[in-house]
Amino acid sequence: GKDPKPFPPPMRICKEMVEGMGGNSSPGYQSFKSKCCQAYKILRRHAKLIINLLYLMTDSGIKDLCADPQFAILKVEQKFQALMDDEQAEEHFLKLIDESVNALFPAVMEQFHKISMAMK
Repeated sequence: GKDPKPFPPPMRICKEMVEGMGGNSSPGYQSFKSKCCQAYKILRRHAKLIINLLYLMTDSGIKDLCADPQFAILKVEQKFQALMDDEQAEEHFLKLIDESVNALFPAVMEQFHKISMAMK
């Protein structure tokens, strides 16, 4: 779907979530990243089925899918990184996790949001 915020991170995971798992080098966070990669590889194996199901849903009335089905499906295809092997895709996915955790703009936006809520 479309993200209403400018410059969204690749995925919604912040430093506070990582801290809740025990920190960057904790077994909890390492397990989280491992499970994320396992799930991503399983989804990649079924990418053609998922893409075909999305094509079948283009007349479903789902706003973000029906507005521009070709664009929406292309974005999903790009997320699967079909041209990469599993090892490359896992490295890419781990990089996305790291980028998301270290993203500066969402943290700045969150602080602005807290300030604006406090002023109400």
